[in-house]
Amino acid sequence: MKYFDYKVAILGCPSNPLIEWNEQNLIKLRDLGFNVMQLNIAWGCRPADEPLNLEDVVEIPESESDLLRQSVPLKSDPAPQRCFRRRDALRQRNILAKKNGFRTLFHFGAPYNGSFGYDGSPLSNCLLDGKTQDRYISLLKLFHSQFGSIDDILIYTYDQDAWLCSEFGGCPRCTGIPLHERIVPFVNSLAQTWGQINPGGKLWWEPWELSAGQVLTCIQGLDATSVGLMLHSNIAEVMATHPVDRWLKNAGKLAKDRNIPVIVEAWLGAASEELEPFIHLAHPLVTLRQLKSIALVEGVVGIKEYFGLLPGTEDPNLRMTGLFFNNPAISEKKALDVLAAPYGTAKTEIINFWKICSDAMELFPWDTSWYIREIGKCNVKHSMTAAFIRGQQCSTPSWDSTRKAIFMKTDDTQPHPWMLEDVQLRCSLAAEKMSQSLEIADSIKNKMPLEFAIVFAEGIKELNEFRRRAISYVYHIRETNLAAIMRTYIINNNCNVPIYLIEELLSTLRKDALNQEDNSEIAPAIELLEKDVKKFLDVYFCVVEDEPTLGGVSLSSADFSVTSRKSRNVSVMGHKNNKKI
Repeated sequence: MKYFDYKVAILGCPSNPLIEWNEQNLIKLRDLGFNVMQLNIAWGCRPADEPLNLEDVVEIPESESDLLRQSVPLKSDPAPQRCFRRRDALRQRNILAKKNGFRTLFHFGAPYNGSFGYDGSPLSNCLLDGKTQDRYISLLKLFHSQFGSIDDILIYTYDQDAWLCSEFGGCPRCTGIPLHERIVPFVNSLAQTWGQINPGGKLWWEPWELSAGQVLTCIQGLDATSVGLMLHSNIAEVMATHPVDRWLKNAGKLAKDRNIPVIVEAWLGAASEELEPFIHLAHPLVTLRQLKSIALVEGVVGIKEYFGLLPGTEDPNLRMTGLFFNNPAISEKKALDVLAAPYGTAKTEIINFWKICSDAMELFPWDTSWYIREIGKCNVKHSMTAAFIRGQQCSTPSWDSTRKAIFMKTDDTQPHPWMLEDVQLRCSLAAEKMSQSLEIADSIKNKMPLEFAIVFAEGIKELNEFRRRAISYVYHIRETNLAAIMRTYIINNNCNVPIYLIEELLSTLRKDALNQEDNSEIAPAIELLEKDVKKFLDVYFCVVEDEPTLGGVSLSSADFSVTSRKSRNVSVMGHKNNKKI
């Protein structure tokens, strides 16, 4: 098992961005084995006004303002005092990280387009407009002159408010010109510029949102002397339980053949986009298995935290990362034994707790859809229309191609009942493991060492909320499929619905109401089902038409729920656009 040369940390995360940049936190990360610090959280929602683009921090001299004028209005606040605060924080963080022995990295998206272009229209900043590439070379030079001791830069060319024209879109310059023929020269030019002005530095490129074929083709044209690759743990996303697909193996091998270093992004602590905003869930075996899988990929020389770390909080996942950094060959048994040692008399039970929590994470159907992420934001009070699988987010090469290799759904069409049932059954299995974990937690909470008690209690609250969300998906899907089966009896067989189906649906609805801790929408449904089955089936769990779309992307959503559409309330009059299934 090889050792990573680059181990990149991020202090704070989008769910908890106000973590103090102080020596104590950096020393904790250094002692775990991290040796590179990313200096900004760099997340699309700009948590705590963290910089996301070069334009957020680079001060443009008045003499060059016309040359470097941004054609798309910045999403971030351009007020001078806000820009000054970002610049000052970046400089102070760099000084502190360097003082504590870290290599430093600044992460940004380019060319900035403010998330425009979803509909395929020409973007304001185009790689072939004769200005954008030169503009970013100038911005890089200014960035280095203003923040000169930062070692490395990480550039996204999609996402992070950076978007590219489509060869199949309407841009008169880019239509018909493959993306790899446009993006590779842009990346190479920035990397070569950075190498010239900062010989000890490196430009890392994250080809996010490109298809697998585009990424692999781009690798053939990258300047191996100046470019490094930063890759997600699979072609679709960073996923704790799905690291290392065929694409990552192919990309690593092709990069190795050309002597291009590769760093892989992963979750190295409790906080992650999958679990957001939960930040205390412990599943250290998932973390260890993820690290071991990535370490086996040819060409990979480093690992990078993708979401952010909270070193001041007891975090078994993060401590597991440190154990792996110290000894990549460590066995699961040995790692758990070392990890649990500080828990004293609760050691045996906490190991069992972690094992079952890890099982629950691995059983949960993260491959359902990108929208099953951010599970903590899911509204347990699901819609009373038919469950579906929300899939499509935006139109990019990866969304319209290779993401389908990982996610079951990347569109918003109504799935087959068997697909719904698949998600239901796996959510149920995961929830059962969570319930087992909660029973263990309840048995040991009174003998938990004092220094771990508060964080452990917070983790148990989050685990229970995770379980409630998994169960809400189980109930919503089963209610939908039962309603569909009952309609089949009425429409196709012209006979009464069997009583056992009615009883199961009533039982599921009652359990659903308990899980929601709210009976306001389910009580009328139960009352109608008991009175008039046919009328119930005309009103509840019917498939509704998609809402209007932007560039083919459905705007239909309900909070961050994978099974609910935006329309929640159901009246006894039914829906105007109901479909029967």
